[in-house]
Amino acid sequence: MSGVFGVADPGREVDVCLLKDRMAVALSHRDWFVSEGFADREHNLAMGRIGIGIFNTVPQPIWNSAHMVALVMAGEFYDVDVPGAQVGTEPDERTALVLYERLGDDFVNHLNGAFIIAIWDATRNRIVIANDRFGLYPLFYTCRAGRLVFAPEMKGILCDDAFPRRLDLAALAQYVRFQHLLGQRTFFEDIELLPPASLLIYDLSVASCRIKPYWTFGDILYRPEVDFGEAVEEAGRLLRRAIRRLSNDAYRPGVYLSGGLDSRTILGMIERRPVVSLTYGASACRDVYYARQIAKAVGSDHHWFDLADGRWVKEYVGFHLDLTEGFHSWIHAHGISTLPQARQLMDVNLTGWDGGTVMGHSDSIEPLQISAVDDAALAVRLFYLFNQAYTWPSITEEEESLLYCEAVRRKMQGLAFDSFRAELSRYLNYRSDVRGEYFYLHNHCRRLTQNLVTFTRSHVEVRFPFFDYDLFDFLYSLPAQVRGHRTLYRAVIQREVPWLAYIPYDHDEFLPTTRPLIRGVHALTVRLRRRFNRHLRPIFSERRTLYADYEGYLRGELREWAEGILFNPRTAERGIFNPAFLHTLMDRHLSGLEEWMIGKIAPIMTYEMMLRRFYD
Repeated sequence: MSGVFGVADPGREVDVCLLKDRMAVALSHRDWFVSEGFADREHNLAMGRIGIGIFNTVPQPIWNSAHMVALVMAGEFYDVDVPGAQVGTEPDERTALVLYERLGDDFVNHLNGAFIIAIWDATRNRIVIANDRFGLYPLFYTCRAGRLVFAPEMKGILCDDAFPRRLDLAALAQYVRFQHLLGQRTFFEDIELLPPASLLIYDLSVASCRIKPYWTFGDILYRPEVDFGEAVEEAGRLLRRAIRRLSNDAYRPGVYLSGGLDSRTILGMIERRPVVSLTYGASACRDVYYARQIAKAVGSDHHWFDLADGRWVKEYVGFHLDLTEGFHSWIHAHGISTLPQARQLMDVNLTGWDGGTVMGHSDSIEPLQISAVDDAALAVRLFYLFNQAYTWPSITEEEESLLYCEAVRRKMQGLAFDSFRAELSRYLNYRSDVRGEYFYLHNHCRRLTQNLVTFTRSHVEVRFPFFDYDLFDFLYSLPAQVRGHRTLYRAVIQREVPWLAYIPYDHDEFLPTTRPLIRGVHALTVRLRRRFNRHLRPIFSERRTLYADYEGYLRGELREWAEGILFNPRTAERGIFNPAFLHTLMDRHLSGLEEWMIGKIAPIMTYEMMLRRFYD
């Protein structure tokens, strides 16, 4: 995972050079990983950067002319909003350093891109770390006993032998209820994730740090006067511009193509040829079937990777755990087995990651969210969605009361909901029609699905067309109802890539066209075929919704592996999970009487694997 890392210890209790080198080794997952850095023994600090040999090829650190300010970074800029400063004429690292010297802390307000930057400023005796608006390059940090340690992965901090590995019980409560954590929390007390759009400023003279936000969702203007037609035209223009500048340079672009809307839209708007598309999944699934049609319509160089069974999970589960550190359950390791081939075919993946959310996902724009009668009603509704709807259904309150051993159960009661409400409270002052979405973006997208980006970045770089600053600001300046139920999204597709509006969307197999007669007739045909199959005879082909049969895997080739984790004496001896109830969960799954039990089992397995890898 590309990023920056370092340590500052004014108390001189640690050898910073040794710790920096240990961190570089721990963060280097493949032969092509590149690490470089420096140490300042006078101030007892060291910093470095880690990369995969694609972006940031200029040697780092970058120093100013007086050799008093040093910068390391990962990522790239797309635009610089300062007169006389232009992206492309200088390396991004040099641009950032010049802007910092000219503007101080305000420099980051003038950068547009996806990046993480760390600066050692000897003239002011401080370290400054800055990330982009959406935190697209994660950074974990701890500042305890006067020592700052930071890294793109939690394991970098755990290289410090003096760090006390105390488990955060609120994190455990969240993990089994949502399959991910919220806010800036990690599994360990005293390790946090840097919030998006933030400056971390560490003052060596007092050995303390503070976090200063430089942008918030509240900075987005509200523009209810924009009519639907104008919204479609401007959204299409901004999205096309974003895709053009992310695919028209020297790097080889590629798209992981599904049967959904996000990846097809990106692929259809890429003007450069040739362009690579990759799809993975069982041959009978919707993603494979519709991606093949989309690739043919676009004319991409298409590659399909079969997932005939679940053996790939066991092959890659250790690598997935090492990269995502338990924040991402093994049932979300989508496409990890295709990455070695992807590195041969592309340099950058233009990802559709959560494009549907930004463009107006129907699940996150609903009356119970945008018109909740009060804050308590919003909290209850969102808690249910996070627990039961946004991914595989998770442990319920009743199941939670049986899940833990008695000593732990008393501490866990109500902890997940209380911590959920505390995190939600940070968003309640935003516009009522978007505050639920903002919470979702930071606490579902960033804490769950962004882990897909984390392990993808081990092989190729990733770019984010839907998180273009101008496009994002424009879309969220509109009333949520304008974007809701994919109406705006379908209209953009119809306008910009109309040939892709007549290939069904994998979610419901309806056409994403805005032409009501064509969409209506096609939808009626789909419904009639399904009813005929269900109530008369199954003569019409029906494709599987999911690209992989995780439920079947767990009853078959992964059963022995799963039971070896769940029922291992090592798991029982921790005194966290109730062994009898773990047997109950697995028996319920094996019976086949209940769907989606895997969302209750896989997080427990992943948490135990995380403990063995990073706690024991």
